[in-house]
Parts: sequence; structure tokens; C-alpha cells
Amino acid sequence: MIDRIKRLEALFLEEINTLITKMAAQGNFGGIVTITAVHVSKDLTSAKVYFSVFGGPEDRKKTQEALSLLRKEIGSQLRGRLHLKRIPSFSFEYDDTPEKAARVESIFQLIDKEKSHAKQD
Repeated sequence: MIDRIKRLEALFLEEINTLITKMAAQGNFGGIVTITAVHVSKDLTSAKVYFSVFGGPEDRKKTQEALSLLRKEIGSQLRGRLHLKRIPSFSFEYDDTPEKAARVESIFQLIDKEKSHAKQD
């Protein structure tokens, strides 16, 4: 069952990214949207879709609102595209991993800078 869920997560990730790209061309979102992960529940009734946005906090908020409004449309389009018995209900959550990674990277750079200054003294 776990292998099936992993395959479905990969399939939904690819398909939702395709749909989001088409919807973004219509100007539905603020900033550039990327679906970073999909986690499907074991009973296949729900799925959390994680997204990131290249842009500011306003773009993130606009995108979150748009995805919330479009989630039923995304589900219905997936029903038409995929031949599955059950399509889970989707919820969209912001993925702040890129921001956390950038923060950690900046901390490492600061540490390296401090080490190089300490070696010079």
C-alpha cells in the first residue's frame, strides 16, 4: 500500500504542477508558484499539497487564497485527466523550506566570515 501511495503522490505532484502552470498563465496567482510535495493520507481521502511562491508576502497570501478557491476545480480537472477510482480532497499549505534553507545558508556564511576574520587576527 505504501508503494501505491508514493506513486500517487508523485503522480499528483506532476499533474497539479501542470495544472498550476496553466492556471498561472491566466494570472490567478501572485508570483511564480511551484508545488513542492504532495502527501496523501493512507485512506486516500485527503491530500496535503505543499507549495512555494517566488515573490513577497503579498504574493504568498494571494496564491494561498487562489489555491483555496481553485482546489475543487483542480480536483475535478484531475478526475477528468486521471482514471482513478478516488481522487482525494486537496488542501494547500505553504512550504517555507526554501526560506529556512536560505536562513541557514546565511548563518553558515556569517560563521565562515567570522572564522576568516579570527584567522587574520
